[in-house]
Amino acid sequence: MSAAMAMAGESAVATGDGRKERLLPSRRMSDTYDSHLQASTQGETSVRMLAFAGGMGLVACSLIVWTHWIARRRFSWLEMAVSTTSLAVGVCALVLESNLSFLETARVNVTTRARVLGQVRGRGSMYAAAGMLQCAMFDPLDLVVGLYTAAVGVYMIRVGQKASASLSTLKESITDEKALLEAFQANDRNGDGVLEVFEFDGLIYSLGIELDNDELEAAFSSIDTNGDKKIVYDEFRTWWKACTAEADIPVCA
Repeated sequence: MSAAMAMAGESAVATGDGRKERLLPSRRMSDTYDSHLQASTQGETSVRMLAFAGGMGLVACSLIVWTHWIARRRFSWLEMAVSTTSLAVGVCALVLESNLSFLETARVNVTTRARVLGQVRGRGSMYAAAGMLQCAMFDPLDLVVGLYTAAVGVYMIRVGQKASASLSTLKESITDEKALLEAFQANDRNGDGVLEVFEFDGLIYSLGIELDNDELEAAFSSIDTNGDKKIVYDEFRTWWKACTAEADIPVCA
């Protein structure tokens, strides 16, 4: 009898561990959150490189204008306004978009005093405005640099908005039961109150998590306890809360 009970206990533990292994790793959830947060605030490296190049172009155009003043002894208030603005925005871009350690203090000071610049879409708005202003010089080089910087700014606005939306969705799915239910219902394509594998894949993706085929199958199987290839909302909610509970995600940030 005791041997049978021991074997049953070991089986239960094994089953429990197996179920836990099928949860998304807590580090995976934290990494996903950090990825969305970085994309919303700092931006991807490729985006920052584009903005850094635009900043260098703005600084170069400003210095060229001032050199022309000295060489030609000619001054223009329009050129003064545009070049000063371009220089300021260019320097901000060089500071905010670089990873140079000696500029870290400057980056923190700028984003602390102007919090909007701590967001990708905020910086994108600044670059877009500065780029359009640069085009007012009507010089070929100024037009090229201005259009390039404005295009990068618009691109950053779109990227930043998408990243912020993903971050917000992930937070709401953890803190707001209504938002989680709405996401479940939105992916229930035939409206039968249950999700099949392909619908579950869409739901997870809409919440900002991308799973490979093995992870998707393991996750779905762990929720589908009766093996009918369908899951209901209560089962999904329990699984999702268990996954996010172990992750280090500051949902109130």
